[in-house]
Amino acid sequence: MDVSLLVVPYDSAREAWRMGAGPARLLAALEPQLRQAGHTPIPEVIKLEDAFPTEINSSFALNRQLAEQVRLAQARGRFPLVLAGNCGAALGAVAGLLHQDVGVVWLDAHGDYNTPETSESGFLDGMGLAVLTGQCWQPLARSVSGFRLVPPTRVLHVGGRNFDTLELAALQRAGVTLVAPQQLNEQKPMSTLEPLVTALAAQVTQCYVHIDLDVLDAEQVGRANPYASAGGLTLPQVLGILETVQQHLSICAVTFASYDPQADTDGRVLAATLRIVQQLLPAS
Repeated sequence: MDVSLLVVPYDSAREAWRMGAGPARLLAALEPQLRQAGHTPIPEVIKLEDAFPTEINSSFALNRQLAEQVRLAQARGRFPLVLAGNCGAALGAVAGLLHQDVGVVWLDAHGDYNTPETSESGFLDGMGLAVLTGQCWQPLARSVSGFRLVPPTRVLHVGGRNFDTLELAALQRAGVTLVAPQQLNEQKPMSTLEPLVTALAAQVTQCYVHIDLDVLDAEQVGRANPYASAGGLTLPQVLGILETVQQHLSICAVTFASYDPQADTDGRVLAATLRIVQQLLPAS
């Protein structure tokens, strides 16, 4: 399989800084693994052209470029695999898809459902899923070619445990399906998830998968970034979730986001990511 590795090396408009350094590290590890598995990786690094980048404007500028690259990848028969510093890249990834109706499986320790009115931190990256589902920043979102909002009822959010109070209320009110880590018990980890994935598959046939790597348990797996915490998903749980999704839906694009190499001091999160990619893109 030809795989477009779409690299967005920015964190809050700063290139190769903090989580913006993660995409290059992931790329260096993924390219040889994909080749060994019989795939053809084709990297494309997306860069800002603005001489004075600002966080909000730059985020949407990057998404405009990313959407075009995803669209081009699919037109050429390549699988789009996005490596991004921030979760906001989901906007460009979904906007570029050729399929009009997609579901979203969002693996993340955080809700990413804040708006400027509810955010306690002012961090734009904490609004990525809210933008995707039409809760905020809509004029700028519409500037991304191909953008169409994803109905919240077509979003399955798995692994969340760190929510702002107003953010959690907004997720519940909108109808986003939430699956907490403790709901995926070790004996029958997918018994809770499977009917939810089946319900999503009754609405759509195509699925975008978003993996913020801090969904992984910081103690059992490793720290993906400074925001990582204990109580998250184990690697077997993530693999089981993806296997369940693959049994019911066609995955049309994947994003890995929020990886800070400096936080992953022993490389365990990187190793886990490579294993996850093996699940998503098995040897051809």
